[in-house]
Amino acid sequence: MAALEPQYMTILKKVLAVRFVPFLPPLLGNANSTNQAAKQLSRAFSAFALHKLLDITPQAAAASVVDDFNDKGIDAIHYHEPSETLYLLQTKLKESEQFKQEDALPFCEGIRLLLKQDFTAFNENVLNRKADIEGALDACSHIKLVVPYTGDGVSQTARDALQALLDDEDLDEERLVKPVEYYAAADITRDLLAEQAYPPVHTDIALQKHAKVENPRTTYYGIARLTDLVALHMDKGKALYERNIRYFLGSSRSDVNKAIKATLRDDPGSFFYLNNGVTAVCDEIELKGKNPSNGFRKFKVRGLSIINGAQTVASAAEFVAQHPGSNIGDAKVMLTLIKAPADGPFGKRVTKARNHQNPVQTANFASLDENQERLRQEIAHLGFAYHYRPEAAATGPQAISLDEALRVLASRQDDPRYAVWLKSVPARLANPESVEYQTLFPATLTGVALVNAVLCHRAIRTLVVDYEQKAVARSQEKLIYRHAIHVIIGVMMKRLRQRIGAAATIDAATIPGLISQPLDQLRQQTFDLGRQRLLGLGPLAYFRNQGSVASFMAELMETHFMLAADPALPNLRNINTAADAYPRKSLLDYLSSKAPQL
Repeated sequence: MAALEPQYMTILKKVLAVRFVPFLPPLLGNANSTNQAAKQLSRAFSAFALHKLLDITPQAAAASVVDDFNDKGIDAIHYHEPSETLYLLQTKLKESEQFKQEDALPFCEGIRLLLKQDFTAFNENVLNRKADIEGALDACSHIKLVVPYTGDGVSQTARDALQALLDDEDLDEERLVKPVEYYAAADITRDLLAEQAYPPVHTDIALQKHAKVENPRTTYYGIARLTDLVALHMDKGKALYERNIRYFLGSSRSDVNKAIKATLRDDPGSFFYLNNGVTAVCDEIELKGKNPSNGFRKFKVRGLSIINGAQTVASAAEFVAQHPGSNIGDAKVMLTLIKAPADGPFGKRVTKARNHQNPVQTANFASLDENQERLRQEIAHLGFAYHYRPEAAATGPQAISLDEALRVLASRQDDPRYAVWLKSVPARLANPESVEYQTLFPATLTGVALVNAVLCHRAIRTLVVDYEQKAVARSQEKLIYRHAIHVIIGVMMKRLRQRIGAAATIDAATIPGLISQPLDQLRQQTFDLGRQRLLGLGPLAYFRNQGSVASFMAELMETHFMLAADPALPNLRNINTAADAYPRKSLLDYLSSKAPQL
């Protein structure tokens, strides 16, 4: 079993320090500040596990920690009254180490002493809770052993030691629950990401003149009050549109949204006839009672997600907020409810088909990529907001849009064609079904790597744009900086590969100082090489040509990375395999791999 990945370990330690450490019982031992900080995180991990497993508050979880010297291998003791279960935990917050026999044996010893109610060997954290623990031992119906760990598994000898304890008839303790519960890296990752996930929407929906389709999917359709959907929008926010390809774009950016608001203002009774309606998918639909006075039937819906019509509902909500005295009670809308998991193949198919009828960009369908939602959740833990769906509020230094992510990730590729595509056909990269998009967003891409790449890209781009602005107007130098910007950024990003791939986010304030000198050198080298190459050819045309850019980047990297004397280069220059995706691939891949790291 794989250990907790470094980027999630970084997130976990941050959560432990902020959310649990302040509520832990005081440390009993004397240790230096560095060791104390590490010990506190280790203790807090027990509280984190209890918090996630039992859905108790961080304060209650932290109060259950007894981890310190003389804890006899027991790191936390918690009585869960609703289930009448006494939880005993031993945790291991190590980045790669297994939970071993040497960890399990003290835990087994501590459990034996605790079951005998022999407290003489325990520390003050246990002794201070002696009465509560004795009461829990008397009242509990179950005693459950839990081993949370972040390493790469549990050794067989450790499992055998714990199982021997559970099978020991001499203990005369039938309340011990078999088997031991292990809380591993996959569970930790799942629970960390879930913190940033939108909660499922469970609600009641009222439909008038409804009808039902049984096959192949249970579907209800009918007339809904727009005010009901507005109220749902106000209550649930973005969670209501978790599977929609776009969030609200704002009425100022959409003529359609302006028209929706105009109809609500001038003729709400005609809204039903002028609107295409709303489509939603859900996990469950249950038919409930009917109001005989108005013919509305109530439906209990679980896991609701509006997949088409977000602009309709959000525009109406914006109108109501801006005109609190207005009356849109006469406004109705056709609502279709399809029983289908939003993240399943059919749900995605419906989302795509329904939205193809509207003027949307191909890139909007990236919202159906599960990888994008994972990245959003990871990035939220880092203090940034990743907006992979178009929306009006995607601005500010902490915001990262899908468009920016595409440009940034393209600049990290060894393939020189990405620099050309950024210049000439950037939409090619945004199609979720394209090879290029899938290359940019592999399942291995981490949220922290994307954030770090964005921060580096922003700093480099700012300096290159400044070079262009300071160059003489209408000069060749100015045009080279303008049209070779993707080449320059691509070369410099290769020198930041290790920093981008780190498990923690880069301090953005340090990047300009780190790159200014080598980037200025690269600027001069780009200009010098440009003057040699651009004989009778304009910079715009040159840097939109794949062959020209591949040749230019190869020579620029050789110069900037100081590889002219590299003995491997003469042979690589002559390799041109027909099966390669682009000319000089072997040479460019080799040069990229040799980028000296800053």
